[in-house]
Amino acid sequence: MFSAQTWTSLLNYGLFQVGWFVCVLGAAAGYPWLATAAGLLLVLAHLILVRNAARESLLLLTGLLLGLVVDGVHIRTGVLDFPIGSFHPALPPAWILVLWLQFAMTLHYSLGWLSGRYCLGALLGSVSGGLAYWAGVRFGAAAFGAELVPSLVQIGLSWGLTLLILLKVSLLTAPPNKARTYRCFDEK
Repeated sequence: MFSAQTWTSLLNYGLFQVGWFVCVLGAAAGYPWLATAAGLLLVLAHLILVRNAARESLLLLTGLLLGLVVDGVHIRTGVLDFPIGSFHPALPPAWILVLWLQFAMTLHYSLGWLSGRYCLGALLGSVSGGLAYWAGVRFGAAAFGAELVPSLVQIGLSWGLTLLILLKVSLLTAPPNKARTYRCFDEK
C-alpha cells in the first residue's frame, strides 16, 4: 500500500497535469476564459487539500508574479506571442498565469524531492520549461515570435533561473514534513 505522502504526490501531479492540458487545450480551442476558470478550480482544490493554505498561497503568489514578469519579458522581446485571451498585448494571458500557479503548487508536494537541489532544479527547469512551451505552441495555444532555437534557449534559461528562485521560496514557505500530505490522506 502507498503512504499518504505518495498518494499526495500522485494527486498533486495529477492536478497539475490535468490543469496543464485544460489551460493549454482550452486556450488553443478558443476558450481561454473557460480554461482559466477550470484551471483556477484545480488550484482552489489544491488549496482546500493542503494543511496551511496561507503558507502555500505565498509560494503560489510568488509563482504568479514570476510568471507575469518572465512571460512578460518573452512577449516584449518577441520570443512568445499569445494571440488568445490576453488583457493587453504586452501581458501574458490569464490562462498561462494560472499555469504558473499550478506549477508552483507542485513544489512542496510532487516536486518536493527537488527541495535544496538547485543545480538539478536549474537543469530540469531549463529543459522542461522549454519543452512545455514548445508543446503549447504545437497545440496552438501560443506562437514563437522568433526562430525556434533562440526562442527555446531564452525560455529555457529563464525557466532555469526562475526555478532556482521558486525552489528558494519553496524552502522558506515549506510546511513541516508531517504536513506534506493532503488532508484527505490522513490515516484514520
